[in-house]
Amino acid sequence: MATVSSTNFLTSLGAGSGVDTKSLAQSLAEAEVTPRKEVINAKISKTEAKISGYGYIKTALSDLKTAFARLDDASEFASITAASTQPSAVNVTANASAQTGSYALEVTQLARAQRTASNAFATRETALNGGSGFDLSLSINGGSASTITVSTDTPAGVVSAINAAKLGVQAQLLQTGDPSNPFSIVVSGETGASKNFSLTAAGGQVSFANNLQTAADAQLKVNGLSVSRSSNQVSDLIDGVTLDLYATTTGAARLDFNRNTSTIKDNLKSLVTSYNDLDTTLQELGNVKSSIKDVGGSLAGDNILQTIRAQVRGYITTLSSTPGSTLKAARDVGLSFDRNGKLTLDEAKLDRALQNNFEDVSKIFSAGTDNKSMFSTAPSGIAGDAVVRLDRMLRSTGQLSAQTENANKQINAYKADLTKLDARLTQLLTRYTKQFSAMESLVGNNNSLKSSLKSSFEGMMAMYTSN
Repeated sequence: MATVSSTNFLTSLGAGSGVDTKSLAQSLAEAEVTPRKEVINAKISKTEAKISGYGYIKTALSDLKTAFARLDDASEFASITAASTQPSAVNVTANASAQTGSYALEVTQLARAQRTASNAFATRETALNGGSGFDLSLSINGGSASTITVSTDTPAGVVSAINAAKLGVQAQLLQTGDPSNPFSIVVSGETGASKNFSLTAAGGQVSFANNLQTAADAQLKVNGLSVSRSSNQVSDLIDGVTLDLYATTTGAARLDFNRNTSTIKDNLKSLVTSYNDLDTTLQELGNVKSSIKDVGGSLAGDNILQTIRAQVRGYITTLSSTPGSTLKAARDVGLSFDRNGKLTLDEAKLDRALQNNFEDVSKIFSAGTDNKSMFSTAPSGIAGDAVVRLDRMLRSTGQLSAQTENANKQINAYKADLTKLDARLTQLLTRYTKQFSAMESLVGNNNSLKSSLKSSFEGMMAMYTSN
């Protein structure tokens, strides 16, 4: 704030009117400027509260988007719980396509890989071909032979050549502990009877005649039906189910697949909470009698509140863009609004929908698909569509960001007005100070004349009195 010198020299010297012209000039200048500054500062405070209000809405919308995102993928509805009565022998997992039910599974043989050992060697670096390279011949299941070239004619060189060839077998150099020839090469193939192999050296430099294990398929019975697989991980036997075979079973293990809907129900409850939190936020921001400090009522009269409320409510009330054969909308699974506008969940209705029309529930929310692009225009179901629309609303190009940007521009304009008013106050102080200085000078001159005349009259009176 502009000020003048702290000392009123004319007054301090006893000259002039005796009025504190400094304070008077300050008061007059502030009387003109201060009310206008107060109006502008009030506008700044109000606009800052609006910006805070937009921030509250963004937070509530982001929470709602997160709640919808828990329902926008088909995998979110993969609620099959799988269990095995012999988990140490058979581990079982299920995905979204698995169906409820029970199976009897008996494992009588695990899939095995052929394992063959070479003759023994004294050291890792024993020369096998007088320092020259040689070839190995590998045949899988009696098929055409493949050539493996051994460049370094040592046991370690043979292992490196086999592994580098990547022909479906792996080699290891093991130390047996034999006092004279402790090193041997062990070659392992892939599991399954069709993965048996023969491996020979062209010049007999090394022999792989010691068969440690024969290749074999896993042998199983599912509900009494005998089947075989080449791997101990079986994912093509029961739809949506992966079996990991660890050991043969004792009799038949029972596999149970049950629907677990608790997570789906929790996610829908979370959606209800997030929507109602958003609605409460919108109400408080528009309520001039709100008790919430600073931001309560900050957006009263702003039509963005009703726009957002109508848009978000529509995400829930409209028909799904991917309706099921029986269920078509969120209301069909128990989501509805009460007379106060609050979203509610009828859990009994949801339970019936999950029990009788589970696939429809998944489809109306997620379109039955996973990992949809945020920029896709394809129908994505209730939750999928809502996530895309909320994302657009929250982007830097969205309405909320635009409103916030405009509010910040208004604040900058108000601050510029305050700067102009400070300059105006300085001008007024300067002008009033000059005017009062001139007045004080005139009053001082008049006082001097008055004193002079008074002295003259008193002298004249004294002369007449003394005569």
